[in-house]
Amino acid sequence: MRKLIIAAALAAFLTPITTVSVMAESTPPELSKVDWYRIELVKWKPGKAERAHEIIEMFEKTDVELGFKGVLDFHVSTGEWDSIVAMPMRGGIAQMGWANNPEDKKWDEAFAKQVGGMDKAKAIYEEFDSLMADRQRHIGHIDRD
Repeated sequence: MRKLIIAAALAAFLTPITTVSVMAESTPPELSKVDWYRIELVKWKPGKAERAHEIIEMFEKTDVELGFKGVLDFHVSTGEWDSIVAMPMRGGIAQMGWANNPEDKKWDEAFAKQVGGMDKAKAIYEEFDSLMADRQRHIGHIDRD
């Protein structure tokens, strides 16, 4: 009799958990309503900010050509960083899982065409990186209401 009572108590206890678990599996989870961004904080080497912003203008031309909007470029007046740039992740957080992001490839090809070829584009990327004293990269989001 005691075993029957323990079995009944266990069955009563586990039934709601099983029901909730089955219900959770049958309903796909709702994605958060947020816009994801790659965020870069940059400290330019002394005297290099002007050239960096000339290159950024070239990058912006490529964005315009491809219809990409929404890059936020802050020129910071206080604190340790000179620039904070937030670039939309148009594919959302899933964009981080791409082995080779097709959007990035499209952008690289358009930029290379703008500057006269992949070798020139690579040289500009390398120059741009050389202008930075420090950089931090982050991922963040803005809630959509």
